Amino acid sequence: MQINVRENSYHVSVYGAGQPYWLFLHGFMGSGQDFASIAQHIKGTALLPDLLGHGQSGKPTQPKRYAMARQAADLKNILQQLQIDQPLRLVGYSMGGRLGLYFSWRYPQLVQQLILESSTAGLATPEQRGKRQQQDQAKAHFLQTKPLAEFVAHWEQLPLFASQKTLPPELKEQVRQQRLSQEPQALAASLLGMGTGVMPNLWLYLAQISLPVMLITGQQDRKFQGIMRQMAAQLPQAQLHVIAQAGHNVHLEQPQSYCRLLKEFLPCV
Repeated sequence: MQINVRENSYHVSVYGAGQPYWLFLHGFMGSGQDFASIAQHIKGTALLPDLLGHGQSGKPTQPKRYAMARQAADLKNILQQLQIDQPLRLVGYSMGGRLGLYFSWRYPQLVQQLILESSTAGLATPEQRGKRQQQDQAKAHFLQTKPLAEFVAHWEQLPLFASQKTLPPELKEQVRQQRLSQEPQALAASLLGMGTGVMPNLWLYLAQISLPVMLITGQQDRKFQGIMRQMAAQLPQAQLHVIAQAGHNVHLEQPQSYCRLLKEFLPCV
C-alpha cells in the first residue's frame, strides 16, 4: 500500500495480521522486500516500508528531507495512519538500524523491543564525522555523475560485502537487480542527508535506552563486530550474537540462523 506523509508517499508491504506488530527497516540500496522471507515466518503483523528514496517510496532530491529526525517522524506518522497505538518490535539493518536506534531513542513509548543488525550509533568525534562526510560526498558525486551500474559494481567490491561473493548465483543476481532498480539522485540525497557522518551522535544516549535490545553481527564482518561489542557494553539491556559464516548482511546470508535468533528473543513461528 502507499501511505502519504506530508509531501511524500511511502510504500509499505504488510504481512500477517493481529498482534504483535513488527517494523522492519532495510539498508542502503535495499527495500522492504529484503525482509519478506523473514516476515513470512513470524507471528503477528509485519510492516516493511521502503525507506525514503528507496524502492517504490518517494524520491526527493533535497538531502535535508532525509534527515534522521524527519524520517523518524515519518515512521511515527505511518504508524498513526495504520492505527497502531501500542509498542512494536523494531528490526533494523545497517542504515535501517541507525534509523531504528534513533527512532527508539526519540519515541521510546512506541518500541517494545529493538533488534539491530550490523549497525552503529554513529560517530563520536567531530573529526570522525567530518572524514565520513567527505567520503559520503564522494559517493554521492559518483552517483550523480556516473551510470548507476558503475556505482553498483563498485559497491559490490567493498570489503564489507566480500562474503556475498559466495552466495548462490541467483541470489547474487537478485540483490544486484534490486540495487540497479534504485534512483541514483535519490540515493545520493539519502547519503548526504542521513549518512553516518551527519546523523546525531547516538553514543551519547545509549545508556538512556532501557528497552531490551538484541545486536546481531556476522562473524566475517570484523568492523561491525567491534562496533556492536562497544554498543553492547553501553546499552543497559543488550545481548550480542555473532553469526558464523555471515558477513554484513546476516539476514540475507544466514536467514535460518537469523530467524532462530528472533525466535529465541521473541515469539516466532
